[in-house]
Amino acid sequence: MAARTIRLARNVDSIYPRMPTVQPDPDGVVHIGSYEPPRVRRGVSVAAVGALVLSAFVAATSFIRLPYDTVAPGEARAVNPLVTIEGHPSYRARGQVLATTVAVRTAVNPYQALDGWIDPSVDVVPREEIRGSVPEATFERLNQEAMADSKTAAQVAALRHLGYTHLGVGAEITLVDRRYPAASVLQPGDVIVEIGGAPVTDSAEAVAAIAERQPGDRLALTLRRPDGAERRVTATAGESPEGKARLGVQLTTKVQLPFTVRIDSGKVTGPSAGLAYGLEVLDLLTPGELTGGVTVAATGDLTFEGRVNPVGGIRQKTVGVRRAGAKVFVVPKSNEAEARAAAGSGLRIVAVEDFDEAVRRLGTLAGSNALALGSGSGREAPPRQ
Repeated sequence: MAARTIRLARNVDSIYPRMPTVQPDPDGVVHIGSYEPPRVRRGVSVAAVGALVLSAFVAATSFIRLPYDTVAPGEARAVNPLVTIEGHPSYRARGQVLATTVAVRTAVNPYQALDGWIDPSVDVVPREEIRGSVPEATFERLNQEAMADSKTAAQVAALRHLGYTHLGVGAEITLVDRRYPAASVLQPGDVIVEIGGAPVTDSAEAVAAIAERQPGDRLALTLRRPDGAERRVTATAGESPEGKARLGVQLTTKVQLPFTVRIDSGKVTGPSAGLAYGLEVLDLLTPGELTGGVTVAATGDLTFEGRVNPVGGIRQKTVGVRRAGAKVFVVPKSNEAEARAAAGSGLRIVAVEDFDEAVRRLGTLAGSNALALGSGSGREAPPRQ
């Protein structure tokens, strides 16, 4: 049994080419501008000859691919226009919340690697540090799923801070491993709402309930199908490589909100925008200025429980935030030291362990409404049909 909480060693939140690569014509000839063989004559500049040799080197090495990736500062862009609310009043603020990315170039050539080694803001790392042994297509899919989870976690964190409860309505199956016996009765889109007669409201509860069983045990499950119909099935637990009971499915928490929140993440993938999205959802749902009207950047892998887990590429993200002109950068507590080292004197680093702490810390900014919002007023989300 595995919850869909896969966290990669270095979270990749966007992939952009950092510098152009010389491309050959279809006949395989590389053209570098207009070129004629140099004539040997008195007064030829050593610098000109050196530039010519360098150009030839760049062209020759552009086709060589090394088992290294470069990780460079990416974008720090406002998420304010990416979040919309339907079915609830929304309040646009003057202050901006920025989400951060890193720029990753894969399988670099020698020239790009050399440039990365020279640039102190760029890391040149073995490819296995980025995605390990995971195939590239699987790596991209996992990052897409992580982004989807981060957006849901952001909505849940914001609403819980405002006092809404009972937002989780089950553990949704997103992937079924056909090697396990439970695959005969489970399918993607099913939502587990009961295990052994006990209600299940989120993926963590489902994982805990299955972990109490033994391989070969038969589990009575109540499922809610995508069409809303409920069905009771009996699933046989398989055995994980560690000898534990496992159904062989990936799960995410199924959330039911009292209104609609849409977050347009575009082509950006990975989980680390969760904290920024959550702060923006909260700001949009409440009148006033969460950031006090200033530009605040945030990064953090936000869980459904509201914890802010560390992210990769924090040095590059801090450089990107500094270049974007943000005054405050909210980061996971575990990333604090590295962020401070890259922040310089003009960027304030705020390190937090959970979403509510992030809101409280923003409350220290002049003009912020954060401290007036409170947390936990006990409103229960009404059911949606």
